[in-house]
Amino acid sequence: MKKSFFILIFTFTCLYSLHAQQQGKLIDEIVAVIGDNIILESEVEFEYEQMRKELPVIGDSVKCEILKQQMITKLMLTKAQLDSIELPDERVDAELEKRIKYFASQFGGEKEMETFYGKSIADIKATNREKIRNNMLTQEMQGKILKDVKASPSDIKNYYKELEKNDSLPYYSSEVEIAQIIIKPVVSKESKEIALDKITELRDRILKGESFNTMALIYSDDKGSATHGGELGFFSRGDMVPEFEATAFKLKPDSISKIIETKYGYHILKLIDRKGDNINVRHILIMPKTFRSDIELSKQKIDSIIWLIKIDSITFENAAKKFSDDIATKNNGGYITEGQIGTTKVPVDELPKDLFFKIEKLKPGDITQPEEITLPGPDREKAWRVIYLKSESKPHVCNMVDDYQKLQSMAFQRKQQKTMQEWVEKYKKNIYISVSDSYKMCPTIKAFIKK
Repeated sequence: MKKSFFILIFTFTCLYSLHAQQQGKLIDEIVAVIGDNIILESEVEFEYEQMRKELPVIGDSVKCEILKQQMITKLMLTKAQLDSIELPDERVDAELEKRIKYFASQFGGEKEMETFYGKSIADIKATNREKIRNNMLTQEMQGKILKDVKASPSDIKNYYKELEKNDSLPYYSSEVEIAQIIIKPVVSKESKEIALDKITELRDRILKGESFNTMALIYSDDKGSATHGGELGFFSRGDMVPEFEATAFKLKPDSISKIIETKYGYHILKLIDRKGDNINVRHILIMPKTFRSDIELSKQKIDSIIWLIKIDSITFENAAKKFSDDIATKNNGGYITEGQIGTTKVPVDELPKDLFFKIEKLKPGDITQPEEITLPGPDREKAWRVIYLKSESKPHVCNMVDDYQKLQSMAFQRKQQKTMQEWVEKYKKNIYISVSDSYKMCPTIKAFIKK
């Protein structure tokens, strides 16, 4: 299986399970009891069906491993409950709200989500609140178990020797280290003035009696909420940018806010409802538009940065940290990392096609010419990008020189796994465990419950 057993189940399992049960596909039957916690057949079947979507050829035997993972999760939960780990209600509420928001966005809004489930958002929250709390308790316990785990240089060396001794050293295809700098246009003062004039006009029209909902639908640049009359759904403190929150939580029912500016543009807000520490508001967003002259100025900026790099006034990595507007890579010196392990060496065959063709003719040390790109997202922002090829390796057998980062990550994961296994062996002896007859013959389950 791809996922090590110490990694927790899907973040949103609770609500996904609700989705599946809504469709009437799962059968509830207790298949395991750990302490005061139970595992249902529906939970095993649900995860099995999710895996089949990615790996259609897997057999029913995988259910044994799925149940074992879930039993370990319940064992951690039971220990967390016995240790009386504290989990403030505010944290649970914030996490629940975040998940509701995520799923509501998948349905197109809270109302659509309520229609699908035939339940109000309040009922959906009530159904899942305890599950969310238990999931968070499990995460707390997992963090407590693994917090001191580290992979020392000797651990890495010993792990490499073990792979070498067992003739198990992995073979890696050609890999590259590539970094990027992305420069977005800076919105001009004139563009900001135009946007401010527009939202000022809209606010005046609303104050004179025109519908906030209609104005949001027609004019708001937040297309996700515009179709719902600007309604954002309930949120709590910490969910929005500070300037937005500072105004939103001071609003009185049906009042229209003053114009506020955030990094997204100019907003006006209207309070819909308040429930405890959560509020629901409508908003209209007017974003300053980027002119062609702004894009050309950003081209001049990236040209200047590349010139500084070429005359050795600054390294590409430091330039990326200082100037790049790409949040995902700038703090890493602009480097694009390999997803599973997080190293800077990325297999060539895993690169997106457009990126592969950009570096195909580069030599290590080369930088591409600046290119205008369209950033992902509904706003389709324009930006300039350059790519730097630091190194390119030939296909090779894993070694300590070229693949130290990978070995470090693998040794760390193995040490986490061993730590978790030792913890399970220690605590399973003192906690009541029962498994239904249908799973007792599974080798992994037999080993788990063996006295």
